[in-house]
Amino acid sequence: MTNITTIFNDRRKKEREKRALYSKYIFNSHLIMFLIIVLGAVMINYSKWLAVATKFEMKAVLIVVILLLSYLITFTKAKTFIKEADAVFLLPLEKYYVEVYKNTLTMGTIGHLVMTVIFYFATKPIIDRVGEFQNKLQIINIAILFLVIIAVNGMKLREAVYNKPQITSSVLQYLILVLSLLRVVLHKNYYDYMAIIIFIIMVMVMIKTNKVYTNINWYGAADYDKQRKENYLKFVNMFVDVPMDNIKVARRKYFDILLPKLKEDNFSVENSFKYYYYRVFLRQENTVFLALRLMLVAVMFIYSFKNSYVSMVIIVSYSYLTIIQLVPLYKKINNSIWSHVLPVKEEIKVNSFRHLLTVVMLLTTLLLILISILLTNINMNNIIINIVALILANLVARIFIVKVK
Repeated sequence: MTNITTIFNDRRKKEREKRALYSKYIFNSHLIMFLIIVLGAVMINYSKWLAVATKFEMKAVLIVVILLLSYLITFTKAKTFIKEADAVFLLPLEKYYVEVYKNTLTMGTIGHLVMTVIFYFATKPIIDRVGEFQNKLQIINIAILFLVIIAVNGMKLREAVYNKPQITSSVLQYLILVLSLLRVVLHKNYYDYMAIIIFIIMVMVMIKTNKVYTNINWYGAADYDKQRKENYLKFVNMFVDVPMDNIKVARRKYFDILLPKLKEDNFSVENSFKYYYYRVFLRQENTVFLALRLMLVAVMFIYSFKNSYVSMVIIVSYSYLTIIQLVPLYKKINNSIWSHVLPVKEEIKVNSFRHLLTVVMLLTTLLLILISILLTNINMNNIIINIVALILANLVARIFIVKVK
């Protein structure tokens, strides 16, 4: 038991160290300063909104936040720390994995409980205005909620390790968690009955679709944990360059309209790599979706504040975060054999890639500027501020683009 516990503790430690390393680069001084400003603006706008919002609006916001929190708790993957080789080398120690299972469940549950407590205190001003409190039952409701979170984490981890995760089971767990949270914040008795009914349905579904396994599904659990790590790296890749073992490439027909039309000029020496780089950008998920995810985050912030000065900071920050991730793409592409098939000078390749980055940054920042103008009051002052933001964002991008070589 000591050996298997030591092995998994070592894996857990290495993952913490890796995440700490990435966090050091993600949360640099510039981003921390930006987040502090954003947090202050959020708190000010939150207090102003509470003063004017109707009960319906507050309930709507509360329900949306509950749905998001429940999604994070239910559908984020549990950490199994199992690898494919364990099916051979750790098979004799399988019966001792239960201790590792308990430690993993405890750590995951603590994280989700802390997340729930933060949610509760963050939404307390709304809960005080729309909830129907019953002080004697409040502690009981919170205790039941914590038990539900523990149960959801336990079922999720057990399915990942011993069985195979089922979408039906996850949806039912999600509904139970949503109802439990609604019971705590809105204090309606009928949520209890709905949760009990769904729990009974979930138990029946699990009995019908899953056998009760006691042996570890080594390969399934290893693949599950591999996907979890890849999801984390995809998120981190929005901020810093990380090594990705698998890069998925697929044709996305809805992006074909963005590809330039093939002409005779495309086959000249000067333009030989322009079309190639466009295709690579639109078909690798770690490029186009990285830019789209950051754009979505920027739009959410712009919509939340609806302030030209804040929008300017957000758009420039978007430009910085995006370009530092796209610049290293040149070396990754250049390591491919296809980049060396044509006898073309390196200078032509570099200029073609720089042209791609310039077009991408100009179009995306221009789109954000238009959204910012539409969401704020359309007047000369706001238009000038947004034009300045467009210039600054592309100047920041240009500083990094010229470093491509």
